[in-house]
Amino acid sequence: MNRLKLVGKLSIFMLVALMILTGCSKGDSASTGTSNTQNNPSGTKETSSQEDSVVLPVQNTDDKDTQDDSKNGDDVNTEEEPAFNIEEAEQIEGWKKIIVKDYAYVTEDWVSYSFRENSPIISYSLEFPSQWKVEYSIFTDENGEKIGELLPPVMMKEGQTLLDTWKPSDDYELISKEDIKVGELTGVKIITKSYPYGGDIDVWYPHTYYLTDGKRVFIISFYTLDIDLQKQELFDKIISTFKFLD
Repeated sequence: MNRLKLVGKLSIFMLVALMILTGCSKGDSASTGTSNTQNNPSGTKETSSQEDSVVLPVQNTDDKDTQDDSKNGDDVNTEEEPAFNIEEAEQIEGWKKIIVKDYAYVTEDWVSYSFRENSPIISYSLEFPSQWKVEYSIFTDENGEKIGELLPPVMMKEGQTLLDTWKPSDDYELISKEDIKVGELTGVKIITKSYPYGGDIDVWYPHTYYLTDGKRVFIISFYTLDIDLQKQELFDKIISTFKFLD
Protein backbone atom coordinates (compact mmCIF):
# COMPACT_ATOMS: atom_id res chain seq x y z
CA MET A 1 0.00 0.00 0.00
CA ASN A 2 2.79 2.34 0.97
CA ARG A 3 4.49 1.41 -2.30
CA LEU A 4 1.43 2.43 -4.33
CA LYS A 5 1.27 5.78 -2.54
CA LEU A 6 4.94 6.39 -3.37
CA VAL A 7 4.39 5.63 -7.08
CA GLY A 8 1.41 7.99 -7.17
CA LYS A 9 3.44 10.84 -5.63
CA LEU A 10 6.26 10.32 -8.12
CA SER A 11 3.77 10.44 -11.01
CA ILE A 12 2.32 13.73 -9.74
CA PHE A 13 5.83 15.19 -9.30
CA MET A 14 6.82 14.27 -12.89
CA LEU A 15 3.59 15.74 -14.28
CA VAL A 16 4.20 19.03 -12.45
CA ALA A 17 7.83 19.16 -13.70
CA LEU A 18 6.67 18.55 -17.29
CA MET A 19 4.17 21.43 -17.04
CA ILE A 20 6.88 23.76 -15.71
CA LEU A 21 9.25 22.86 -18.54
CA THR A 22 6.51 23.44 -21.16
CA GLY A 23 5.71 26.88 -19.73
CA CYS A 24 9.35 27.92 -19.85
CA SER A 25 9.57 26.98 -23.51
CA LYS A 26 6.56 29.19 -24.36
CA GLY A 27 8.06 32.07 -22.40
CA ASP A 28 11.31 31.88 -24.37
CA SER A 29 9.35 31.96 -27.64
CA ALA A 30 7.36 35.03 -26.59
CA SER A 31 10.53 36.73 -25.47
CA THR A 32 12.07 36.20 -28.91
CA GLY A 33 9.05 37.78 -30.64
CA THR A 34 9.29 40.87 -28.43
CA SER A 35 12.95 41.23 -29.24
CA ASN A 36 12.23 41.25 -32.99
CA THR A 37 9.65 44.01 -32.58
CA GLN A 38 12.05 46.14 -30.56
CA ASN A 39 14.74 45.80 -33.26
CA ASN A 40 12.28 47.12 -35.90
CA PRO A 41 11.56 50.79 -34.98
CA SER A 42 8.42 50.88 -37.11
CA GLY A 43 6.91 48.08 -35.09
CA THR A 44 5.81 46.32 -38.27
CA LYS A 45 6.56 42.83 -39.39
CA GLU A 46 9.91 42.57 -41.13
CA THR A 47 9.73 41.48 -44.78
CA SER A 48 11.76 38.83 -46.47
CA SER A 49 14.88 39.65 -48.47
CA GLN A 50 12.88 39.25 -51.70
CA GLU A 51 10.41 41.91 -50.58
CA ASP A 52 13.26 44.21 -49.57
CA SER A 53 14.69 44.00 -53.12
CA VAL A 54 11.64 45.71 -54.69
CA VAL A 55 12.50 49.35 -55.55
CA LEU A 56 9.71 51.84 -56.17
CA PRO A 57 10.26 54.31 -59.08
CA VAL A 58 11.35 57.73 -57.85
CA GLN A 59 10.56 60.84 -59.95
CA ASN A 60 13.70 62.79 -60.80
CA THR A 61 12.51 66.35 -60.26
CA ASP A 62 15.81 67.77 -61.51
CA ASP A 63 15.40 66.07 -64.90
CA LYS A 64 11.78 67.19 -65.11
CA ASP A 65 12.74 70.76 -64.39
CA THR A 66 15.37 70.57 -67.10
CA GLN A 67 12.85 69.22 -69.59
CA ASP A 68 10.33 71.91 -68.67
CA ASP A 69 12.99 74.60 -69.04
CA SER A 70 13.87 73.23 -72.44
CA LYS A 71 10.23 73.33 -73.50
CA ASN A 72 9.96 76.90 -72.26
CA GLY A 73 13.05 77.86 -74.25
CA ASP A 74 15.20 78.66 -71.21
CA ASP A 75 18.04 76.54 -72.55
CA VAL A 76 17.57 77.60 -76.16
CA ASN A 77 19.33 80.51 -77.80
CA THR A 78 16.34 82.67 -78.69
CA GLU A 79 18.53 84.63 -81.09
CA GLU A 80 18.55 81.54 -83.31
CA GLU A 81 14.80 80.96 -83.19
CA PRO A 82 12.27 82.25 -85.76
CA ALA A 83 10.51 85.43 -84.64
CA PHE A 84 7.91 87.87 -85.95
CA ASN A 85 7.41 91.22 -84.22
CA ILE A 86 5.71 94.52 -84.98
CA GLU A 87 7.11 97.79 -83.62
CA GLU A 88 6.88 101.51 -84.26
CA ALA A 89 8.81 102.59 -87.35
CA GLU A 90 12.09 104.45 -86.95
CA GLN A 91 12.61 105.88 -90.43
CA ILE A 92 9.11 106.98 -91.43
CA GLU A 93 6.96 108.65 -88.80
CA GLY A 94 3.54 107.10 -88.29
CA TRP A 95 4.45 103.81 -89.94
CA LYS A 96 4.98 100.36 -88.43
CA LYS A 97 8.05 98.16 -88.60
CA ILE A 98 8.10 94.41 -88.97
CA ILE A 99 11.06 92.46 -87.63
CA VAL A 100 11.40 88.93 -88.97
CA LYS A 101 13.78 86.09 -88.10
CA ASP A 102 13.19 83.19 -90.43
CA TYR A 103 15.00 80.10 -91.64
CA ALA A 104 16.89 80.50 -94.90
CA TYR A 105 15.67 78.64 -97.96
CA VAL A 106 17.45 77.61 -101.13
CA THR A 107 16.33 77.87 -104.74
CA GLU A 108 17.49 76.59 -108.08
CA ASP A 109 15.15 78.54 -110.38
CA TRP A 110 13.99 81.55 -108.29
CA VAL A 111 10.44 80.27 -108.60
CA SER A 112 10.29 77.43 -106.07
CA TYR A 113 12.03 77.46 -102.68
CA SER A 114 13.14 74.56 -100.49
CA PHE A 115 13.88 74.29 -96.78
CA ARG A 116 16.85 72.24 -95.60
CA GLU A 117 17.83 70.95 -92.18
CA ASN A 118 20.18 73.12 -90.13
CA SER A 119 19.38 76.17 -92.22
CA PRO A 120 20.68 79.44 -90.74
CA ILE A 121 18.43 82.23 -89.55
CA ILE A 122 18.06 85.35 -91.70
CA SER A 123 16.92 88.45 -89.80
CA TYR A 124 15.57 91.64 -91.33
CA SER A 125 13.29 94.62 -90.77
CA LEU A 126 10.89 96.48 -93.05
CA GLU A 127 8.62 99.47 -92.46
CA PHE A 128 5.08 99.74 -93.86
CA PRO A 129 2.01 102.01 -93.61
CA SER A 130 0.24 101.85 -90.26
CA GLN A 131 -3.13 101.39 -92.03
CA TRP A 132 -1.95 98.03 -93.27
CA LYS A 133 -2.18 94.83 -91.30
CA VAL A 134 0.16 91.88 -91.48
CA GLU A 135 -0.58 88.31 -90.48
CA TYR A 136 2.04 85.65 -90.98
CA SER A 137 3.46 86.60 -94.41
CA ILE A 138 0.44 88.45 -95.83
CA PHE A 139 -0.12 92.22 -95.86
CA THR A 140 -3.66 93.61 -96.25
CA ASP A 141 -4.53 97.25 -96.90
CA GLU A 142 -7.04 99.51 -95.14
CA ASN A 143 -9.85 97.82 -97.13
CA GLY A 144 -8.82 94.34 -96.03
CA GLU A 145 -7.53 93.47 -99.51
CA LYS A 146 -4.32 91.50 -99.98
CA ILE A 147 -1.63 93.93 -101.10
CA GLY A 148 1.67 92.25 -100.27
CA GLU A 149 3.34 88.99 -99.36
CA LEU A 150 6.70 88.05 -97.85
CA LEU A 151 8.46 85.23 -99.66
CA PRO A 152 10.99 82.93 -97.95
CA PRO A 153 14.42 84.52 -97.48
CA VAL A 154 17.14 82.81 -99.49
CA MET A 155 20.73 81.95 -98.69
CA MET A 156 22.57 81.70 -102.00
CA LYS A 157 24.96 78.83 -102.54
CA GLU A 158 28.59 79.18 -103.49
CA GLY A 159 28.80 80.55 -107.03
CA GLN A 160 25.12 81.46 -107.19
CA THR A 161 24.07 85.01 -108.10
CA LEU A 162 20.77 86.82 -107.85
CA LEU A 163 18.23 85.56 -110.43
CA ASP A 164 20.99 83.80 -112.37
CA THR A 165 18.65 81.06 -113.58
CA TRP A 166 15.40 83.06 -113.62
CA LYS A 167 13.41 83.03 -116.83
CA PRO A 168 10.03 84.56 -117.75
CA SER A 169 7.18 82.09 -117.73
CA ASP A 170 4.33 81.54 -120.16
CA ASP A 171 1.99 81.87 -117.15
CA TYR A 172 2.40 85.65 -117.07
CA GLU A 173 3.40 88.65 -119.16
CA LEU A 174 6.60 90.46 -118.24
CA ILE A 175 5.95 94.19 -117.92
CA SER A 176 9.35 95.38 -116.69
CA LYS A 177 12.57 94.23 -115.04
CA GLU A 178 14.99 96.77 -113.60
CA ASP A 179 17.95 96.92 -111.23
CA ILE A 180 17.47 98.65 -107.89
CA LYS A 181 19.68 99.66 -104.98
CA VAL A 182 18.94 100.24 -101.28
CA GLY A 183 21.97 101.50 -99.40
CA GLU A 184 24.70 98.91 -99.94
CA LEU A 185 22.20 96.31 -101.11
CA THR A 186 21.61 95.57 -104.78
CA GLY A 187 18.53 94.04 -106.29
CA VAL A 188 15.92 93.71 -108.99
CA LYS A 189 12.29 94.81 -109.34
CA ILE A 190 10.07 92.76 -111.65
CA ILE A 191 6.53 93.73 -112.64
CA THR A 192 4.36 91.15 -114.37
CA LYS A 193 0.78 90.78 -115.53
CA SER A 194 -0.64 87.51 -114.31
CA TYR A 195 -3.92 85.67 -114.04
CA PRO A 196 -4.55 84.31 -110.54
CA TYR A 197 -6.32 80.99 -110.16
CA GLY A 198 -9.71 81.06 -108.46
CA GLY A 199 -11.35 84.00 -106.73
CA ASP A 200 -13.00 86.97 -108.41
CA ILE A 201 -9.83 88.60 -109.77
CA ASP A 202 -9.18 88.06 -113.45
CA VAL A 203 -5.91 89.99 -113.76
CA TRP A 204 -3.44 91.55 -111.36
CA TYR A 205 0.07 92.97 -111.43
CA PRO A 206 2.60 91.53 -108.98
CA HIS A 207 5.55 93.84 -108.18
CA THR A 208 8.30 91.57 -106.88
CA TYR A 209 11.40 93.02 -105.23
CA TYR A 210 14.67 91.14 -104.66
CA LEU A 211 17.43 92.58 -102.44
CA THR A 212 20.76 90.95 -101.61
CA ASP A 213 24.03 91.59 -99.81
CA GLY A 214 25.72 89.04 -102.05
CA LYS A 215 24.71 86.09 -99.94
CA ARG A 216 21.34 86.67 -98.25
CA VAL A 217 18.29 87.50 -100.37
CA PHE A 218 15.08 89.24 -99.30
CA ILE A 219 11.99 88.82 -101.49
CA ILE A 220 8.59 90.50 -101.32
CA SER A 221 5.69 90.87 -103.76
CA PHE A 222 3.10 93.65 -103.86
CA TYR A 223 -0.15 93.39 -105.83
CA THR A 224 -2.25 95.90 -107.79
CA LEU A 225 -5.21 95.51 -110.11
CA ASP A 226 -3.68 97.87 -112.66
CA ILE A 227 -0.48 99.76 -113.38
CA ASP A 228 -0.66 102.44 -110.69
CA LEU A 229 2.34 104.79 -110.53
CA GLN A 230 1.31 106.17 -107.15
CA LYS A 231 1.27 102.68 -105.64
CA GLN A 232 4.60 101.91 -107.28
CA GLU A 233 6.08 104.92 -105.50
CA LEU A 234 4.62 103.64 -102.22
CA PHE A 235 6.14 100.18 -102.79
CA ASP A 236 9.51 101.75 -103.58
CA LYS A 237 9.29 103.79 -100.37
CA ILE A 238 8.58 100.66 -98.35
CA ILE A 239 11.54 98.86 -99.91
CA SER A 240 13.82 101.82 -99.15
CA THR A 241 13.40 101.05 -95.41
CA PHE A 242 14.61 97.45 -95.68
CA LYS A 243 17.57 96.28 -93.57
CA PHE A 244 19.28 92.97 -92.95
CA LEU A 245 19.88 92.57 -89.22
CA ASP A 246 23.26 91.08 -88.27
